Amino acid sequence: MIDFVKSTEMKISLAPDQEGMLSTKETIKTIIRDNPDTVLAFDIFDENDLIGFILVNRFEEHKYFLWEYAIDISHQNKHKGTAALKNFIDLMRIRYDAKVITTTYIYGNDHAKHIYEKMGFEETDVVDEQDCHEVNMAYYI
Repeated sequence: MIDFVKSTEMKISLAPDQEGMLSTKETIKTIIRDNPDTVLAFDIFDENDLIGFILVNRFEEHKYFLWEYAIDISHQNKHKGTAALKNFIDLMRIRYDAKVITTTYIYGNDHAKHIYEKMGFEETDVVDEQDCHEVNMAYYI
């Protein structure tokens, strides 16, 4: 059973090539600390095992940005990430009355694209600038 427990920091481990796709643990801790009114962070548990981390930012009433989402390296490729994201969307709908969840992924990250599309996220636009190559997506609840 997937469960979400409020968190003040990211405690999971990632593969070295994945670390650059998320903010640093120090940055995440600062974001959570400095934005208590808009940021929600959760450790993701499967039974008693810590399997992931998720952080969202409320940017308008009923609208949230999925800022950071990762599954611990030891739990990847076991379909736990997909299950966790589905349960998280339900949590946001029920407990936080979310109507829209937006996110981005780095252009070329086909794994993230696959997961988000599988969940029902739709591509809204692509940002292709000198220092930013991201795809914006939205999930309408």
